[in-house]
Amino acid sequence: MSRTEMSRTETAAEDPLSVFHVGGLTVSGTTARAQQQLCTRSADHRGRIDLPALGVLFDHIGGAAFYQVGLEAGAMSMQARLQMSTLGHASVDDRLICDTELAMHDERTGVTTVAIRTESGRVCCVGTARNIRVGRGTADTTRPARLADAPDCADAPNCSDAHGIRLPDPLPSNLDGREIIAQIAAGTRDPGPLATLLNGAVELRAEGGIRLTVTTEPWMGNIFGTMHGGVIVTIVGQAFSFAGQAQAGAGRDYHVADMSIGFFRSPTVQGGPVTVEVTPTKAGRRISAFAARMTAHDGTLLSDGTADIHFR
Repeated sequence: MSRTEMSRTETAAEDPLSVFHVGGLTVSGTTARAQQQLCTRSADHRGRIDLPALGVLFDHIGGAAFYQVGLEAGAMSMQARLQMSTLGHASVDDRLICDTELAMHDERTGVTTVAIRTESGRVCCVGTARNIRVGRGTADTTRPARLADAPDCADAPNCSDAHGIRLPDPLPSNLDGREIIAQIAAGTRDPGPLATLLNGAVELRAEGGIRLTVTTEPWMGNIFGTMHGGVIVTIVGQAFSFAGQAQAGAGRDYHVADMSIGFFRSPTVQGGPVTVEVTPTKAGRRISAFAARMTAHDGTLLSDGTADIHFR
């Protein structure tokens, strides 16, 4: 067992909402609200909460009002593209409040604005979700999928012992980011709870890129039986984070500042691999830009995205 002490069997009977502690959904007209309780399960290899940890909350709630509006026609909906921006202001033990508003829509598509704040009111992520109607449905299209109440981690205010998961050791200031990623790839450095949860294996690629391979599991699924869009966001975001680390100089910090994700197809979640290839499009001292492609085991394009990594 890795130092994060995350067993894959722990999530065997769960779904993305329970795994990422997302719940408390309310929908009123064109607005929706939900919560997420952060803890060590969502921390990265630095022991930090970065943009990828917010992917399930952002994706799922970003479509809630549009989904509700289409229920009378028996139509299902999903996300076509998400755009997210953050300053990296979420902490490991924060409880997040997500407010969304369906800003405009027609019978086929919608645009929803999303804002995520901490309980103290500090904004930590904003963006938009492009919603789209789809022809496929489930056996029950009479009501929106319910979200379980967000778990209360008040008995572990720092969440350092939540689920038996410990934060990784601090990164050494004398190693540059490429050396750190090389150690993670070799298994000599903890990849962090989030990457472990995703069954992620990272490799360094030529010209500053990285490859992240994830082994899918049933808990990653949505009501269609394929991968939840928020999990796709989390996987692609984690790949961007590793790419940012690989570009960081010794002792320099970074965060995934802006990310845009487009959804094309969803993979099944029965143990097959998905791969994210990240390539740098512009390397800078303060900001680097990256592009990503997620593909299935047979090369089918599932998702693409871009991200800006800010260094400090």
